[in-house]
Amino acid sequence: MNKRTLTVFTGVILLLVLVAAATGVFYQTAGAHINFITVRGEHATYQGSGLYYYDPASVTLEDIIWDVIDLCLALPLFVVAIVLTWRGSLRGQLLLGGMLFYFFYKYMQYAVMLSFNPMFLVYVAIFAMSAVAFFLNLGGIKVSSLPAHISAHFPRWLFIVFTLVMSVALIVLWLGRIIPYTLAGRFPDELAGLTTLVTQAFDLGMVVPLLLSTAVLLWRRSVWGYFLGGISLTFGFVMCITLPAWIAVPLIQAGQLNLIEAVPFLLLCLIGLFVAGRFFWSVQEKETVHPRCEMVPA
Repeated sequence: MNKRTLTVFTGVILLLVLVAAATGVFYQTAGAHINFITVRGEHATYQGSGLYYYDPASVTLEDIIWDVIDLCLALPLFVVAIVLTWRGSLRGQLLLGGMLFYFFYKYMQYAVMLSFNPMFLVYVAIFAMSAVAFFLNLGGIKVSSLPAHISAHFPRWLFIVFTLVMSVALIVLWLGRIIPYTLAGRFPDELAGLTTLVTQAFDLGMVVPLLLSTAVLLWRRSVWGYFLGGISLTFGFVMCITLPAWIAVPLIQAGQLNLIEAVPFLLLCLIGLFVAGRFFWSVQEKETVHPRCEMVPA
């Protein structure tokens, strides 16, 4: 029953994400950018067309890139995860958990950050159903046996170091921008038109704790470290493709690039893709016993 219920939930999520992403990319209306002065006195430029009509143009560009990546990468990965999970694959279950966390993160962010549009209830349905499906999927994983499914050559310290570095990078990046703006009583110029820093709040309040928890639990040899490793690395895999796209597309359009921020994150993204692949390569469908595996409960 749990398996069938999970399949129904994931199938509906798949359709809703397809509708939301396709609408963001292909739905167009007549119009042009709208220049406006906000209550803060900022000169904001709104999109003025399409689904993201009332959102800042710079934010809309990122949203459309994100939607394209969902259509071309996230949804195919989600389908693979659903099929593998239905077949009883542990890799599939870990991948599915990571994709559900990704959809929860993205569409909750869309629901609270973007101006109200016809997809609002779709966004809410996606992140709400993703949360339910996440725990349904977790219920089908025997977490206590995860260490027995991991290769003896699993480079545990590589994952610990990577998650710590990513955590520190996010903290330094966002606090390095938020604190100066806060002290100066200003708002980031490129985000003029938004009311607050939603992405930064989600990263610092959701992604950083996930990464730090993964690192600590792996360091303590907790069985939950492997589970959270699958979640964080799947999420990271998609975002490690999304972030370079956010950097590259504006570069192509405007010929401008902040190398101080871009280069370190591009390098981390390349490492992240390798680490994610290495993790899932280490996951074995059949239990194996190796002497180095002495995991403790969380």
